[in-house]
Amino acid sequence: MKNFWPEIRPYSPVLLCAVLAAFFVYFPITDADIFWHLAAGKEMVAHKCFLHTDPFAYTLASPRWIDLHWLFQLLVYGLYSAGGERALIFFKLAAVSGVSVLLCLTHRSSRYMLCAAFLTALLFYEARYLIDIRPVLITMLCMAAYVFLFEHARLKGKMGLLWLCMPLQIVWSNSQGLYMIGLLIIGAYWVESLWHFFRHTGNPPIQETALLLLCAASCLINPYGIAGLRLPFELFSRITPAVKNIYSLNISENVPLFSCTGYDAVYRTTVMVTAIIACLLFMYRRKNVRLAHIVLFTGFLFLAMNAMRNVVLYIVIIVPIIGYYADFHGAESLHGILPVRIRRGIAIAASAIAASALAAPLVHHISIVKLYPPHRTLSPFRFPEKITAHIERNPIPGNMFNDIRYGGYLLWRLYPDKKVFIDTRLIIRQPEFFAEYLAISDHPELFEHVAEKFNITHAILPSALFTRHLKLIRRLYKSGEWHLEYTDGASVLFVRNGIPGRPSLDLSNDATVRNIMDSIRVQWNDAPGVYREAISYFSDLLENFELHEAAMLVKRGK
Repeated sequence: MKNFWPEIRPYSPVLLCAVLAAFFVYFPITDADIFWHLAAGKEMVAHKCFLHTDPFAYTLASPRWIDLHWLFQLLVYGLYSAGGERALIFFKLAAVSGVSVLLCLTHRSSRYMLCAAFLTALLFYEARYLIDIRPVLITMLCMAAYVFLFEHARLKGKMGLLWLCMPLQIVWSNSQGLYMIGLLIIGAYWVESLWHFFRHTGNPPIQETALLLLCAASCLINPYGIAGLRLPFELFSRITPAVKNIYSLNISENVPLFSCTGYDAVYRTTVMVTAIIACLLFMYRRKNVRLAHIVLFTGFLFLAMNAMRNVVLYIVIIVPIIGYYADFHGAESLHGILPVRIRRGIAIAASAIAASALAAPLVHHISIVKLYPPHRTLSPFRFPEKITAHIERNPIPGNMFNDIRYGGYLLWRLYPDKKVFIDTRLIIRQPEFFAEYLAISDHPELFEHVAEKFNITHAILPSALFTRHLKLIRRLYKSGEWHLEYTDGASVLFVRNGIPGRPSLDLSNDATVRNIMDSIRVQWNDAPGVYREAISYFSDLLENFELHEAAMLVKRGK
């Protein structure tokens, strides 16, 4: 080990960063998108073909689906088949670690690696809730790899490295609709080479031009051809801030950065602070500023400002840019002037400040992770687990109405016996349908018309965390046409009256309320904090039904 330590030691900040970044994004699965990805992977394996139409929802008039995520879906379904939900969580941690290593090794000077390692770990902590088990993990890896390859090719003159972008672009084009970002990164470095050529300080960018054209052509290598090439532009239209853009206004991750409120405001602060630092470094080293970096900084800052979800893409770009300009050579002459003792003091002080800045996030995240029940892979209250199990045991005829966030989990568990009303694949739906769905929660009297139109016999809705449907939940509970069949205190199942053999819950009955409380206690007996939260949600549900005495019973029973 002693023989290897001198070689490993310079890279110790990189290894520490990879571990910290992975830990900061470690938590049980919170995002339902992974489940429709798993369902799609399972469907492709079962039928041995690509998906060109949607099989999972019953509300689509023309269920055409450009499923460019197919490669990611097969990957995660394979991982799930091998190791279940834990394998999916490990995949996310490994991907984030990989991105961290690429960002930290984009340049090999010790100052760059220290700066990039600190910045990467800190920024991934700030953006941890935006990093889910989604195809964006592939996008982050490809982005980091592109920047790594171009910076190394420029530094070492090994332009042959750039041809690795070709297979990466093909993989990217079949994993997520954001693959056009690859062409943006290549284009930024191509513009820089073209600028040097016209200034008569470089060779004509023949290889970069060929690479850009061939990578653009390779985007057609997908099961959907031209339609797959158009998809990124359709996706971009969904995040363009506009008064009439229903997707930008009503999907939290598509909200423009300056419209973020509450905890989400931290993303605005993160982007603004790093953007100011980058601009100050650009001005300080204005004689050495590179055009590719200006193009990348401007482009990804624009994307981040347009939609909160793009903050993670901005982070992948801003880390190597800040690290590059913070690694200024003037520090060498400064070190030559200062005595050794002062240099050591500065190094110790800087290390202490960096360690303190990372210690607080580390301690905080440890406290959050400890709240989750041991060995649990799904985040509490985000998925209708018990209701789904109830329906599997007691099938309900007819169609379901469901919350959009529940759609992916429900179709994963219940398809093909059941199809969903809606899920988060809004790219396959018309804006009018999404508007109708939103209108139901704001005006629950519209639900009866929708129920008759689609033969809806049961509704599965969240009453905790996602409270948009509380008006509809209260209306259904008081309605003479529907009855509450099941609740775990955080989600509800309503069934239309007249379906034979369906039980009904009377929450005004103390015995019924105590039974639900006992069920909650058994479910969360190994997580006291989550149990208290679950009881609080159940109490809030009873208050929503105006059952104040029952709500007080629950509160006293905490």
